[in-house]
Amino acid sequence: MKKEKKKRSRQVYRSIVLLSKIGAPVFHALYYVFIALVVFFAILALIVFLVNTSVEKMLLPPLMTLHGDEYYSIFIGNGIRIDAAYESVTLADIKTVIYAELILVAAVCCMMAPVSLFLSRLMKNIASGMPANLQNARYVLYIGLSVMCGYTFVRIASRFYNYLLVRTFVADSGAIHLSMGIDLGGVVIGLLIMLLGYVYGHACETMVAQSMTPETHHDIQQR
Repeated sequence: MKKEKKKRSRQVYRSIVLLSKIGAPVFHALYYVFIALVVFFAILALIVFLVNTSVEKMLLPPLMTLHGDEYYSIFIGNGIRIDAAYESVTLADIKTVIYAELILVAAVCCMMAPVSLFLSRLMKNIASGMPANLQNARYVLYIGLSVMCGYTFVRIASRFYNYLLVRTFVADSGAIHLSMGIDLGGVVIGLLIMLLGYVYGHACETMVAQSMTPETHHDIQQR
């Protein structure tokens, strides 16, 4: 029974090698995709800024819909939808929605780009038969740091997104104020990932130390 359990454990954990062989090029490609999207969104924002047309001819962003000739619906997240009268919506208002959405999506791409890069490098080492490479632990630390900073940046962009839309479409806009607040969720998740990175690094150091013979260790000390 013990032998069967050992074989099953090995088969389960060895499957990460196959997943890494597939995931390494995928995440490497995603890294460039996210960078390309950020550049694309910047160009799109410039194009939108230069557009000067009627409200009826303006292409609506994904989270904004028109209901006949009566009102527009704008989804701002957190289960909230704002309805604005058809006559009250201007071209500048629609552009504001587009800018807000571009900022939010670009923030997500900025977080996912480094995460994808370090994941691809981590998986490349695992697929190459180097799971005990100390560089892998650094990649996990970098992923945690990227999540910690990136998630915080995304939350700031999300709050700014909500602020822009509410201030634009609520009648009493003077009563709306930007309040960023403090969100430690991303910091906690990032720190937990970094903790796993340190655990991984310690395991790698232990494995390397155990694999070294006394003669090899003595030669390294002499060098």
